[in-house]
Amino acid sequence: MKKIIAMILLSVFLTGCSILPKIKFGTPSTVPQVVNKSRTKGVCKGEAKFNEQGDMIYCSKGYYSYSEGYQKKERKMTIVERIKDFINNLAGWSFWIFVALIFLCPSLIGMIAGRLIEATIGITGKTLRSTVTAIQKVRKQGKQIDDALASEQDKDVKAYVNKIKKEEKLK
Repeated sequence: MKKIIAMILLSVFLTGCSILPKIKFGTPSTVPQVVNKSRTKGVCKGEAKFNEQGDMIYCSKGYYSYSEGYQKKERKMTIVERIKDFINNLAGWSFWIFVALIFLCPSLIGMIAGRLIEATIGITGKTLRSTVTAIQKVRKQGKQIDDALASEQDKDVKAYVNKIKKEEKLK
């Protein structure tokens, strides 16, 4: 079974038409500046004669021809357009990196999600909210900062603040 999986992986990555070159999110470094499309029409108002290929070889009066043209002039991208292209490229690749992380390292995604949840509804979020509320009371009601912090922070928040003060060696 291992040999079959290895053979499939090798055939995908070592063949000429690999999937990696086909996944491209950026754009070329030029963009169209002017696109010219033209059409002309051949008309004969008098007697006309045509050859076997359908080309007009004779017109007695009022002849004009019809043709189509397409011309595209390109310009180099500006620095702002290049930055936007770079960001779009990152967004495209980040999706595939996320999909790969789900299959290859699901614990990393769980750790990141856990950190985000802990920061929003955990002790750090609670500490931030209580400190901001205390500062607003000091500004609006003119209370002392120590009294406002004491009234807003509970025992858990005070322990967490003391832990941070010890880690950062603050007074």
